[in-house]
This record gives sequence, C-alpha cells and structure tokens, in this order.
Amino acid sequence: MASKIIKGVRFIFKKTYAVCYIETFSDDLKNIIKQQLSSICYGPSKASQPRKAYNYINTVRSFLERYEKKAEKTKIGMVGELLTHIFILQFLTEFKTVSPFFNMEERSITKGFDILLYSKNQNELWITEVKSGELQKDKNSNQTNNILLGKAKIDLKTRLNENKDTLWENAINGATVALDNIKDTKEAVISILGDIEDEIYEQKAVSTDKNVILVTSLFSNLKDQLQENTIEKFYTSTLNEKIFRKVLVLSIQKNTYKKVVEFLKDEAKI
Repeated sequence: MASKIIKGVRFIFKKTYAVCYIETFSDDLKNIIKQQLSSICYGPSKASQPRKAYNYINTVRSFLERYEKKAEKTKIGMVGELLTHIFILQFLTEFKTVSPFFNMEERSITKGFDILLYSKNQNELWITEVKSGELQKDKNSNQTNNILLGKAKIDLKTRLNENKDTLWENAINGATVALDNIKDTKEAVISILGDIEDEIYEQKAVSTDKNVILVTSLFSNLKDQLQENTIEKFYTSTLNEKIFRKVLVLSIQKNTYKKVVEFLKDEAKI
C-alpha cells in the first residue's frame, strides 16, 4: 500500500503497523496539504464543487477559525488528525476517507469517530481513532506513544460496545456528505453503516466484528525516536486481546505541531 515518497517524511509500513517520521516540514508536504485540505475538511464531493466556500484559501481560514477557539489539547488533536488524513491518503492507498473533518452543523470538528475509512477491495469499513499529544512528563517518546495508543484502544473498545445510535447516525450523515457524488462507494458505505445501526437498535453493539486503526500523532523531538518494535508489540498484544476483528496501528512523530499551524496562518494571508 505504501508506495509514494514525500521529501522530509520517512514512512515505514509493515502490513499490520506503520510508523511515520516527519523529519522536515518540506515543500513537498506543504503542497500535499494544499492539494488535499478541502477534500479532507469537506469531503471529496463538496471539494469538487466550484464554490468559493470550498476553495483552498477559504478552507484554510475556516480551519483556523475552528482551531483558534479550541483549548490547547484540542488544538494539538486537530493538527494530529489533519496529519493522519494526509498520510492515510498518501500512503495507505487501499483506503478512501468517507468522513469529513469538519462538522457542518456546529462549525466544529467531527464528533463521534475521528475518521471512517472504506476499503473498496475488501468492501470493509475501518474505524479510526487518533490520539495526539506532546511528550509526557518523566516519559520518553515510546512510553508516551504507548499511553496514547492505549487511550485510542480503550476509547474505541468502549464506544463500539455501546448501544449509542447517535454515533452511527453521525457516521451515516458524514458519509452522505463526503460521498454525495461518488455513487458506488456511497451506497456500499451507507449499507455497512446501516447494518451496524440496526444492531445498535437491537442492543447488540459489539467491538469484536469491527476493523479499527489506532493512530497516534506524537509531537516530540525525533532525537528520541519511536521504535518500531514497541509499536509492533502494541499491535500484537491488542490483537491477542481479541476485542476487534482486524487491527492496524499507525504512529506519526513530528518535533512540533506549531509549524503546521504557522504554515496555515501564512497561507491564510495570501
């Protein structure tokens, strides 16, 4: 799946887990953000429309408007989720994103599940949870990353075993918006989500038949680099717990989230 090259980014993919090191915030990566931002935020259907609201500059401004109103922890989470969208689109090309980053009704970020992905080859839905953060006190990068991965796992396990229909209603609404003009994918995704929602109404929510991607976006110095073996161990232990059907683990490491925000603020002035 991982075939593209981005200058300044080192991506290691091992089928069941992946690690992404952002060594420099390169022009390559900036250009990809420019190309993908509207589609990520609004979904490909809206982004393809020749409307000023969905053009690049106005999307940047809308992102920053949402960003500036948030608490620091949420700001870090927004940047981490944006980077997750970017690298899944670029490297994990089996998947299509079927949920917009923006929540249209409340001009906020999406509620419920962070990212929903669809594998057309397998006709499968993958539910993605992203946990982002900076280095924790008295912890190294690998220890902090394991804590974030653990939170992602527990959060998804909890929500996927809840008979909470609003989660799936939001997912269906998001997919409908994101895929409005992509008929075959839209029908397949809505059908899968509808089947899950039926289970919720029957009080039969389970996590064991769901595919999940557990993602961390860690903002810490790359001199203390994430180790592949710790991520692989987390994947193996999670799989052995048998709480999900299939599992993929993705960890992203970058020195700071602030360079991404500075870039977007510069772009908004254009």
